[in-house]
Amino acid sequence: MHSDKFPTMRSLLYVPATSERMILKALETKADGLIIDLEDSVAPEQKLAARETLVRLLRNLDFGDKEVFVRINGIATEWGLDDARAATASGAPGIVIPKMESPHQVTDITPVLHNRDWVTGGIHHSRVMCLIETPRGVLAAREIAEAHESIVGLIFGSADLSRSIGCMPGEDEEELFFARSQVLLSARAAGVAAYDSPHFVIQDLDGLRRRSQAIKRLGYDGRTLIHPSHIDIVNEIFTPGEEQISEARRVVEAVEAALNEGRGVALLDGRMIDQVHLAAARKLLEHAGENNRMIEGKGI
Repeated sequence: MHSDKFPTMRSLLYVPATSERMILKALETKADGLIIDLEDSVAPEQKLAARETLVRLLRNLDFGDKEVFVRINGIATEWGLDDARAATASGAPGIVIPKMESPHQVTDITPVLHNRDWVTGGIHHSRVMCLIETPRGVLAAREIAEAHESIVGLIFGSADLSRSIGCMPGEDEEELFFARSQVLLSARAAGVAAYDSPHFVIQDLDGLRRRSQAIKRLGYDGRTLIHPSHIDIVNEIFTPGEEQISEARRVVEAVEAALNEGRGVALLDGRMIDQVHLAAARKLLEHAGENNRMIEGKGI
């Protein structure tokens, strides 16, 4: 299990590396993180130019408090390893590796992710998130998540997975429940975060809200996005509410008091709670920002 702490994000906005304008606009949004994309949103003939743009922006832009990742091309492609080298050497805080299918792929690329920074000359270490979007990847998700200490999260890729297995998901994507759960369980077993796929119908804000609520109930920490108009809804849904925060504080106080008195369980409003509830309450408070992040407008 990974022991290092990394802030949990509610929203991760994809933005193409080919568009400096879109990257600059994305910095002004309320997305917790950005994924600057060198893969799906960049045509083959634009790959090298996009990488050059990425390197320049990573060296010169101030990303503020946003968590920034670069989605490289698959490591089996002609661009993937050079993408990783360029991004890491330019100081990319994080790398998203697509189409991960085995822990060996992780160990093959990790030497590249500890690179000498072109600006400072020091050794730069990039965080890693693995995109799970193939049948092999889903079945090996736990081993992938545990393959290296640099890994901080798994991202479930519903679109590519659906295509690869011949699945035609309905509105509620019940057909993908097993795979989605497998990725979540693998992330939790490894002690890393879990993020779901984007909502691909841009104007369908009702569907975005409904699916995001279902994803949160399942246990995901947040989700990736492909349009800025989705940020506010996703942030709202994945931000714990005041009642949840208050209840979590009460659970922490009750169980800690019981433990201090030598008891393993406590009673709270007539129900029995123990260290399992304590761990869940602490995680919720951490997600809400009590330990890592001040959630805007929540008065925490």
